[in-house]
Amino acid sequence: MPALQYTVNVAGQSLVLKFDVNKNPTKMGVKLQFVVPDPDMDPRDKQELANKISTALQKRFGEADIMIDYDTQTPYKNVIGFIVPINSISSMLTKIIRGK
Repeated sequence: MPALQYTVNVAGQSLVLKFDVNKNPTKMGVKLQFVVPDPDMDPRDKQELANKISTALQKRFGEADIMIDYDTQTPYKNVIGFIVPINSISSMLTKIIRGK
């Protein structure tokens, strides 16, 4: 099954957002991969954009009590990645099921 993808506006940028599952047993969760338009983007500019995206996501996800981690092991030059850990997802789903 191909990764789900959407165009989103975050941190003042229009980016393609892909979702996938991180199968690493030490960091299981849902991967959020923001595809930058320029694969040869200056690393400092890419890190600055990653920081802006992280700030926006921390605010939005924090309001829902969902943790998000920066993915330092993204193998793609044109991707800024984050992971929603499985324990955060399970906590959110448990609250919904329990009606809290």
